[in-house]
Amino acid sequence: MNWTILIQVLGGLGIFIYGMKLLSESLQRVAGERLRSFLSSMTRNRVSSVISGSVITASIQSSSATTVLVVGFVNAGLMQLPQAVGVIMGANIGTTVTAWIVSLLGFKFNIMLFALPAISLGVLFHFSKKESRSGWGSFLIGFGLLFLGLDYLKSAVPDSAKDPESFFFLKEYIQPGFATVLFFVLVGTLLTILIQSSSASTAITITLAFAGYITIEAAYGMILGENIGTTITANLAAIPGNRNAKKAALAHTVFNVFGVLWVLLFFPSFTGLIDSLVPGDPLTNKDSTRYHISLFHTLFNVFNTLLLIGFVNTLSSFVSKIVDSVSKGKDGDSIRLLQSGSVKTTELAMVEVVEFTKKVIRDTYDSLRLTEQILVEAYDASKIMLVFKKENELDNVRSDIMSCLNEIQQSGVTGNYAKDVLGIMERIKAIEEMGDNFASIARKVRKANRQKIHLDKASQTVVHSQIEILKSHYDLLLSNLENAHSFDILANVSIRNQSKHYRFQMIQSVKKNESKVGKKKNQKKTNLLPSLLYRDISRNLDNISRHLNTSIYADV
Repeated sequence: MNWTILIQVLGGLGIFIYGMKLLSESLQRVAGERLRSFLSSMTRNRVSSVISGSVITASIQSSSATTVLVVGFVNAGLMQLPQAVGVIMGANIGTTVTAWIVSLLGFKFNIMLFALPAISLGVLFHFSKKESRSGWGSFLIGFGLLFLGLDYLKSAVPDSAKDPESFFFLKEYIQPGFATVLFFVLVGTLLTILIQSSSASTAITITLAFAGYITIEAAYGMILGENIGTTITANLAAIPGNRNAKKAALAHTVFNVFGVLWVLLFFPSFTGLIDSLVPGDPLTNKDSTRYHISLFHTLFNVFNTLLLIGFVNTLSSFVSKIVDSVSKGKDGDSIRLLQSGSVKTTELAMVEVVEFTKKVIRDTYDSLRLTEQILVEAYDASKIMLVFKKENELDNVRSDIMSCLNEIQQSGVTGNYAKDVLGIMERIKAIEEMGDNFASIARKVRKANRQKIHLDKASQTVVHSQIEILKSHYDLLLSNLENAHSFDILANVSIRNQSKHYRFQMIQSVKKNESKVGKKKNQKKTNLLPSLLYRDISRNLDNISRHLNTSIYADV
């Protein structure tokens, strides 16, 4: 093979992949919040899940980005596994749009006529101070580079009739028979794993078949292999995730592998259907080759979805059994970014960090309930130790989230996302401080128990009322975050006024009862130790109230 041609092919492929990456990331940047809202609202049933997966993937031109987003949603507990399977099915259909774009535009028109103007216009928009306009500029640059790369790829692969020597080595592997199809299934799988882009692999397949270097059957085999290879991205992303994330990624693999197996089983019939639907014989009319491949890709994924859409729960149960049998230990609580390769974006990372932060807030509510039991019930050393354990876990979680936020900042954060990152940092700091105060109360109760000091009934009543204020404050925070996709809802004036009210109630309670402690100091024959214990505990509760208020006001 001519080394000059190889360099041109690799260069064209690199431009194509970078253009695809830039196009996908810019669309997520401009419309990421709307896409996430659409995805979460359109997964009520199997059909709507498939539709949402198709629409999002066709929009952002990356099935890998969609599947990784889905894995992240499942990992964060935002989406159930059957819903995720439906979206993954839809993503497989949506990704076939790329093949049609390449077939309809990449070989019929002079690509330079719209690729270069798109890049020029995109550069102008890219340097705009307005974030949305800058995002659309990146989209146009990505769009132009995608087709520029395709043009280089197409021109670097010469017509086999004019230059039969360039890719002559491929002829050695193309022999009549089913073995050739199986071989190119392997080639397509390895190629897609290597470049982590099924869209780029599809473009290469169409280009080679159009130039006459591989037969139509070999091209079909590569398309099937590419559908297996594309699942590697989600599986790599799910490695640090919990069991549910791994189940979603494995469901993607099982779904695609099953499709490849049944198509291979009925290969002559399936390819015969394609021939009957697309005019022209690919053996004699190379123009029809690209349409044969595109329709094969589309019908493969559509038929596979129609076959399995009624067995979503069965597929979910099947992958659950496999993952549960392999992962017998408990899921870790630490957070990891689930992105990998070309789909690592700020938008996807923020979904995971926001949801994990909400989960941490919910978990600290357990510490409040434990603290109440420690204060108003009989002494229980196991509950004291449990508070210490939760406080230690919270310290580790804070470190993990801060590391993730640091990664996000290093990737380049602008606009609302920069504000969100700072808000989450402040909330996590406040939550950790709350954990420290819960642990401080536990230590005081343990020390008092050793010294035979206990809260009197009056102090217990006051503490109970103060904890009820904290519960109401916590409920305000949690109930509003429950169905929200971000912390923006906490900017609501009524929510913040209610938070102020709970904070004021706590301040008044602490002041009122501390003044009573002060009066007791002047009374003779009074055991002050229970009162001093109450005072120290009430100050911890007051700190928790202050940090709860900070959690709501963090974005100000």
